Amino acid sequence: MTHKWWKNAIGYQIWPASFKDSNADGWGDIPGIISKLDHLKDLGVDLIWISPVYASPQHDFGYDVANYEAIDERYGSLEDVDNLIRESNKRGMKVIMDLVINHTSIQHAWFTESKKSQQNKYSDWYIWRDPKYDAHGTRRPPNNWANASQFGGGSAWEYVPERDQYYFHLCVPEQPDLNWYNAEMRQAVYESAVEFWLKRGIAGFRVDIVGFYWKDPSFPDNDCGEELQPMEAKYIMNGPLVHVWLKEIRQKITELFGHDIVLIGELPMTTRDECLRYVSPGSQELDMTLEMDVFLVGEDPNSTSCDRERMALPVIKDCISKSQSLIDDGGWTTAFLENHDYGRSVSRFGPGDGPYRDTAAKMMALLVGALSGTMFIYQGEEIGMTSPTHWNQHDWRDPADVRRMREFEEAGDFESLEKWLHNARLWGRDNARTPVQWSAAEHAGFSDAEPWIRVNENYVEVNAADQVGRVGSVLEFWKGMIWLRKQHLEVLVHGRFSLLDRENEKVFAFLKSSRADERQQMKIVCNFSDDEVNIPTPSALQQQIWELELSTSPEGDPARLRPWEGRLYRLAA
Repeated sequence: MTHKWWKNAIGYQIWPASFKDSNADGWGDIPGIISKLDHLKDLGVDLIWISPVYASPQHDFGYDVANYEAIDERYGSLEDVDNLIRESNKRGMKVIMDLVINHTSIQHAWFTESKKSQQNKYSDWYIWRDPKYDAHGTRRPPNNWANASQFGGGSAWEYVPERDQYYFHLCVPEQPDLNWYNAEMRQAVYESAVEFWLKRGIAGFRVDIVGFYWKDPSFPDNDCGEELQPMEAKYIMNGPLVHVWLKEIRQKITELFGHDIVLIGELPMTTRDECLRYVSPGSQELDMTLEMDVFLVGEDPNSTSCDRERMALPVIKDCISKSQSLIDDGGWTTAFLENHDYGRSVSRFGPGDGPYRDTAAKMMALLVGALSGTMFIYQGEEIGMTSPTHWNQHDWRDPADVRRMREFEEAGDFESLEKWLHNARLWGRDNARTPVQWSAAEHAGFSDAEPWIRVNENYVEVNAADQVGRVGSVLEFWKGMIWLRKQHLEVLVHGRFSLLDRENEKVFAFLKSSRADERQQMKIVCNFSDDEVNIPTPSALQQQIWELELSTSPEGDPARLRPWEGRLYRLAA
């Protein structure tokens, strides 16, 4: 059966600042990425997703774009990107970029013009509203919305005297939201952020927070009437016009570049039915979704804390089942357990550093490698990198964490500081942003200089150089799993997902079956505990003969799983 190229692809996300530094300034760069392309090719990668490298003041690590058509000098140049695309293509790999068009930087030329007056070409390209005044004549923001809590929770509005108006920012004040209701702005975004890069040869985009382009233009106060309240999803997410605007972009892309350009949409906190609206066969919007549900398991809905006690395996199963089910209705999805915003999977869902670290890393490779959809590996995941465990408050670089910990320290509130540190070790974005551990050399082989963020202290024992070619290593297991996935595309990539024993709190078990031939089946069982456990086998499967295809712990008891062991069985012909 013929499928779109991106469905069968193995994707790999690169967070450039922490991937590889080529010029000894402590900051990863594009030439550094090029120097490691053979590592990616050897792993089995087909598609490289590059997180933002655009010109930016770096208030949010490049997600505040000052110029879509320029590269931030710390990463390199446009010529370097052209070289990256060319060298990747030589090796049979395609490149996609991050498309960050919900907002720009306050330093973008569009915004610097927009804020000058209420009557100029750019005046309506961002979301501006008049102040409110209370009974005492004191100026107030247009409504009581706070910005996204992880960015500090202050007002979602910033006052600009030149216009005597406020602009809206979903995230930090340095990231003003674009006004998607303005057709002239949408055309400029398409030309500068989309067409410019497709003409340079990239294969598509990962579309950042795509569901947030629409906002209720009335900007009503939240019902509770407090001075500042978190934004409600009904006012800022997945509004009907988002679909109109995405169809507009897709039509423009198709007219110039054909049907092979891939658009991958980040859709956090979005229902299954709403996801389908974006990726159903007739939508002509996105090609697949990146859903964050599994990362939010364990989150305290009333704070930014994360608690392992709430990370119940049945809930994780539900999140993955939801994503897998999109394919049953003609949509498409992604399979991944790590990205740049959340802690490492071995630490977050597994035992972390300790005797079962490598076994758990391999088990999770087996799990994600057996899920349907386009699979993505996050840098360092292929060697089993973990979240740092011994950092103090001065080691963190994420602005949200730095700000809160500084406040606690200055107030002498060391109990709250310790609680925040505990949460950050599970929840913090910096966990995924430590430098890739290439070797046991100083700075983990990432750089010849002190890195911008501290290297995880376990790099001497967890690094790529030690694992290349070593039988039983996490890296070699990943290579084997990717090879197996490519040999069984109709089952592992396109197959039907059927969850087994949902209530089991220690074992994640499921069946995969070909949609074209039900006789082609695989059974996957993964132990998410420190205990040896029985393999759950529903009565309907007991009469079938299953042959072991791959295991993280060879020569184990056929009826029991060792701690953090994973196995993949194939139904005998």
